[in-house]
Amino acid sequence: MIFSPIHLSTQKHPQQIAFDDGVVQIMYADLKDALSQTPAMQLSGFQAADHVAWCPRNDCDAFLTFWALQLRGCVACPISHRFPEATRDEVVARIDARWLSDFSEKETKSTAPAIQNAPVTIILSSGSTGAPKAIVHSMEAHVANAEGAATNMPLAAGDRWLWSLPLYHVSGLSILVRCAVAGATVVGMRDQDELSGEMLDARKVTHLSVVTTQLRRLLADASFPSVHLKWVLLGGSSVDATLVAEARSRGVKVLTTYGLTETASQVTTSTPKDDPAKSGRILPGREIKISDSGEILVRGETLCLGYFDSGALESVIDEEGWFHTKDLGSLDGDGQLSVKGRIDNMFISGGENIHPESIERAMLSAFDILQVVVVPKKDGAFDARPVAFVNGILPSDWQSTLRLALQGYEIPVEILDWPAEAVGEIKPNRKMLQQLVT
Repeated sequence: MIFSPIHLSTQKHPQQIAFDDGVVQIMYADLKDALSQTPAMQLSGFQAADHVAWCPRNDCDAFLTFWALQLRGCVACPISHRFPEATRDEVVARIDARWLSDFSEKETKSTAPAIQNAPVTIILSSGSTGAPKAIVHSMEAHVANAEGAATNMPLAAGDRWLWSLPLYHVSGLSILVRCAVAGATVVGMRDQDELSGEMLDARKVTHLSVVTTQLRRLLADASFPSVHLKWVLLGGSSVDATLVAEARSRGVKVLTTYGLTETASQVTTSTPKDDPAKSGRILPGREIKISDSGEILVRGETLCLGYFDSGALESVIDEEGWFHTKDLGSLDGDGQLSVKGRIDNMFISGGENIHPESIERAMLSAFDILQVVVVPKKDGAFDARPVAFVNGILPSDWQSTLRLALQGYEIPVEILDWPAEAVGEIKPNRKMLQQLVT
């Protein structure tokens, strides 16, 4: 039977704090009562396996709603609040979901019985290179990911992980599961909160998940790192090795990682002594191999149940159980993974293969900028040429600087301002940016 890690921690760690946002604090001992007061437990219209959608913030309501839906046997479908209303409605219809607010207010029904490997979440892929996929996971996969992740980044009762990434991304959802498995505290962020060393110190944060943009901003903050901080997990495709090295030199234990929504988050993770330009080694419960074409293949306990499409669950694996990630990479003799970039991001310019992520990493390493995304722009002579959207200001000699790290055909032919549509996005929408230059 599927089990709830929340139930286990309620029994094993009743005196530990389950959730704390600086205003609301819930102990594991009191969590059952708190969950019973949520609409997801009070409303009776829910049936086991219902797909339930809502637009969560990283607050107490979202924390309680997620776990209440799991206890009801429903499939939690968190949707980005950044989507336009029409997009939200289209996505909800496509995944056969109902909005949380649409369920009836009648007498509360009993909790649904648990089923092994039952769907518990639908998380949308980023959709950065196409329409987002609806990726279905079981709680077993989420828990397996949490247990493997603790190998290189230990988490124990009493530790406090900042909920710094959205629940509608698997990286944000995984924080809830990791803390439930360990009996640790989910540190919520209120609307007015800004990520800073001072805030981390005030909330006594021990564990932190960030992308490159967030880490760069933190390193510019004189109050970072705080005395309580133990670990920082750095995700994202264009990781700046220079930034990681700088953070480590300041005593911050930054671990690089490679993961996917299809694998419930992490596949590989480094240690503080590993090469900052690489994504670490395979974690327990996962397998990895590189195909003849250089594609990264993964399989194991954390793989999703499939893609939900047209009312059915479609398998994502081949006949040997491998998931083809569409990422290019390599493993060195020490078992460390290097990720080159997405197959579907690559384009050809004058007969040369261009990997945008390689250019982005070089630019992040060379310049003091927050974000950069490289996309192809049509060109009559070369088929396409690279152009770069930059969040920040480049020096006047940026081209000569890049010649030291890149081939001539890789240097962007044009620098474009970061568009307003992409401000605040954890993972910029590459498809949207591509449309701006088409």
